[in-house]
Amino acid sequence: MEKIGQRLYFISFILAILSIVFTLIITARQRELFYFSFYVAMFGLFIERKNIRLPKMDISYALIMIGLVKIIWTLVLYRHTQGYGYGDTQLDAGKKLVVGGVLIFYITQFSHYLTTFNYRQYLLAAFTMAFVLATSYGLFQIYHGIERIDLSTNRATIAAYIYSTLSILLIYLLIKLKQNAGYRIAVAAIIISSFLIIVMTGTRAAILSHLLLILLMMLFHFRKIHLKPLLIVIALVGVVGIASYGKYIKPKIEQTSTEIMLYQKGNDDSSLGSRFSLWRVGLEIFSQHPFGNTVEARQKQAAEIVAHDPKNQTALAYITSHLHDELLEAASLQGIVGLLTVLFFYGYILTKSLVQRNTPLLMIGCCMVVYGLTDVLLISAESLLFYMICIALFARNNPITPES
Repeated sequence: MEKIGQRLYFISFILAILSIVFTLIITARQRELFYFSFYVAMFGLFIERKNIRLPKMDISYALIMIGLVKIIWTLVLYRHTQGYGYGDTQLDAGKKLVVGGVLIFYITQFSHYLTTFNYRQYLLAAFTMAFVLATSYGLFQIYHGIERIDLSTNRATIAAYIYSTLSILLIYLLIKLKQNAGYRIAVAAIIISSFLIIVMTGTRAAILSHLLLILLMMLFHFRKIHLKPLLIVIALVGVVGIASYGKYIKPKIEQTSTEIMLYQKGNDDSSLGSRFSLWRVGLEIFSQHPFGNTVEARQKQAAEIVAHDPKNQTALAYITSHLHDELLEAASLQGIVGLLTVLFFYGYILTKSLVQRNTPLLMIGCCMVVYGLTDVLLISAESLLFYMICIALFARNNPITPES
């Protein structure tokens, strides 16, 4: 039985990393591989049922709790609505969170099987392929004049957040393995090209955060600053920044300044202004209804709030979708219970990574927290599947070596 368990684990692991490869180029294939990995994991759990040890707390539990809250919320409030109406998005995300949590539990619970094959090389190969394919696709879109490249996601913001995290994890793998003397050149090339692609997505949160997150990753991993390589990277990034400043970066700075000024004057009809409105309205809704809402009730409450404060009227155009903030989205719909489950997940993943000195897990957590401030990564299918696979690959309960 051990041989069967070992082979099933290997198959599930390979399918999981292949899902990463297709995330930004063929989203349908990403989903298929994710679910195939889950099906194999379920079979593996059945085979290994006598060897399962349930820890008191696990990162998979945190994600499953978020998923169950979303599922229960939908079934309770939309049980009489055909197709669950506006609750269907939350239900779908909840089911994916539960499935992903089970997959994370399986891959981390039986991580001792990683010693049976060279998993580090598989990880490096998969993340390298994913990065090369995504970057090539991004350059293809740039060449064809797409104003804000979105890769295969149809949403430039989600593409930027996934691509940023993918790049950071690849840089970590290269630094960790140091296969040859050329790895420094590869790291520099990834930093430069990833920054260029992120600039071309036009996603301000990623443009501002990406390089800082890379710096945080290096500081946490090395526990000190290597001045020479840092200066070289800064110089190279500076060259890219100067080259793209006039056409891409400067307009974004001016746009941001203009949108903030307009919002302060009561005009929220802009990208940033609409977010400010959504956040203010969402916070007000939660303060008035801390135990949750339907999407329709949230929209009605938003209309009442805007009637008393018209400067946030643009929020009404987008509030049926989401609030562009992970915490506010959960709080305004699932109430304080939803808010606490997301906060618990954030706290647990960051604490676990710091205690274990697990650099990649820390970066996954930081990316989810930082980018979750301006979007809903736990609802978007592509980002949700991507981050859960990443957690499964790097949050091992039985690490072979520190940061292995």
